[in-house]
Amino acid sequence: MNKRASIEKDLRRKRAELSVALRKKARDDQLLKRRALSPESTDEPSLEHDKLPTLEEIIQGLKSNDLATKTLSARAARRMLSREQNPPINRMVSAGCIKPLVEALDRHDCVDLQFEAAWALTNIASGTHEQTMVVVEGGAVPKLVSLLSHGDTVAEQSAWALGNIAGDGPQTRDFVLAAGALPPLMALLNSSNISQLKTAVWTYSNLCRNKNPLVKFDLVSPALPFISELLESTDHDLIFNYSSDACWALSYLTDGPNERSVGDRQPKRLPRLINLLGHTHAAVRTPALRALGNMVTGSDEQTDRCLNADCMPALVALLRCGKAGLVKEAAWAVSNVLAGTEAQIQTAIDAGVLPHLVHVIGNEDPKSQKEAAWAITNLCLGGSGPQLAALLFEGFLEPYCRLLTAPDPKTITVILDGLINLLQAAERFGEVEQLCIKLEEIGALDSIERLQQHENEAVYKKSLFILDKYFAEGEDQCTQPAEANDEYQFGASNQNIASSSWRFCYFLGQCGGPKIILHCEVRPWGIPFSIRVSQAHDLQVVVQGDRCLATSPMERVATVLWPALLAAARAAAVEKTVAVPLSPRLRPLLPWN
Repeated sequence: MNKRASIEKDLRRKRAELSVALRKKARDDQLLKRRALSPESTDEPSLEHDKLPTLEEIIQGLKSNDLATKTLSARAARRMLSREQNPPINRMVSAGCIKPLVEALDRHDCVDLQFEAAWALTNIASGTHEQTMVVVEGGAVPKLVSLLSHGDTVAEQSAWALGNIAGDGPQTRDFVLAAGALPPLMALLNSSNISQLKTAVWTYSNLCRNKNPLVKFDLVSPALPFISELLESTDHDLIFNYSSDACWALSYLTDGPNERSVGDRQPKRLPRLINLLGHTHAAVRTPALRALGNMVTGSDEQTDRCLNADCMPALVALLRCGKAGLVKEAAWAVSNVLAGTEAQIQTAIDAGVLPHLVHVIGNEDPKSQKEAAWAITNLCLGGSGPQLAALLFEGFLEPYCRLLTAPDPKTITVILDGLINLLQAAERFGEVEQLCIKLEEIGALDSIERLQQHENEAVYKKSLFILDKYFAEGEDQCTQPAEANDEYQFGASNQNIASSSWRFCYFLGQCGGPKIILHCEVRPWGIPFSIRVSQAHDLQVVVQGDRCLATSPMERVATVLWPALLAAARAAAVEKTVAVPLSPRLRPLLPWN
């Protein structure tokens, strides 16, 4: 029990490190800040001749005692800051516009002025950290928080400005929360105005984001029921308007210690989040997947909640969606599940995840391959014998071992860790010789030997360990045919057979010489090792009762071997996989000769 707990702790540590790397590109996935551009509409009041005044004229107008002049100047400032390319934020700040714009937020006698001032400050806060801090230090935050409760347009624009400020970093985020922004923002989250609601959800997501430190969960969790309720909507168009940012908020709140799990607070919402993994827009699927991936990195209980909500079919579908970013994230989420208990691993296997992981390793981009490799390595470390057998049956070894030539040393060490764990498991069940043969056949041994020259010390040490322990010269005699009493016997040595296996001999016949004896073996571990008929042809046969479940790639071979296999299965009186080591010397008996 202690050993298993230690293994799970190690896996969780590794996957936590991985999750950090996966989220370094968050700026590309969701905008930290958003600048409000001027609408190209005839409904917007225009300045005379559609010509903006000079910067000096704008500043003078903002300082004017005339309310109409102030409003026109604030509008001119906003339009100047709303240019699509190179808005003059620094020039505006240097000219002294911050103070009059912040003061304009207090003019409750002129909603238009408040709106224009809030919009101008929104765009200034969309700039660099230094530009954002000018707005904060100018005293805008408490005034913007107050305006969250004043009218639709002003409230929405104030929420937008606060979202830009909160998105600048953890310090400004905490400053906005300390100013009391969440309660009035929660009212906007309950709004029937779609534009207002969308802005409020985005602002809330920025109040949840950023690390070092993470936001205090209790400061933002009161709004979580609103976010979860929004995701329950069945209106597809409405969902697209705000569900992306809602899912990003959930992903931020689940990215941290286990006690922050949204699944603990809102377990009934998990099925809806999982349903969004099938949304038509990647902008929704990506954060939903990120949130779910975070949830399954938690405790076993939290992972079980996700599995009980039937998350695995959705993750399996994403592994084959063809979009590199989603495939990578899905493989990362699956690796978290496969780092869990044997029961959790079995749930993933039952959902059909293994062939899709093998496909990712062999066919997808390098980043996706790396995540799939992590998943398989976790399975190699924590899986049971039958689970490893299922993995081997999918033919994962060859594409998995091809990653031993990857340029990234971390990827190579992940693969080597998986191979070490697989070899150790095979050793426990008396199958290590067969596995070593397979590794040599697919060229993995050559790759491991070349890694002795690798400059990375961890790669060198792990590859050396494998070679010294499992491929030392002169130690493997188990696969050589032995001659005794005019009989050729093929198969594993009796000295290396696991105590829990059964061996059977079956007379295949004579071919103008000594008798040919086929040695069959039934092992409870059930690894379907290939039947070696030549260097070019392998055959796998699974026996269950009186039926041949699978033969590949040459069905006709079963015509010759089937009586022996069936006899072995009946003799064992159990439904097991039969492994038949067969020498090339039996080739004269095979149908294609």
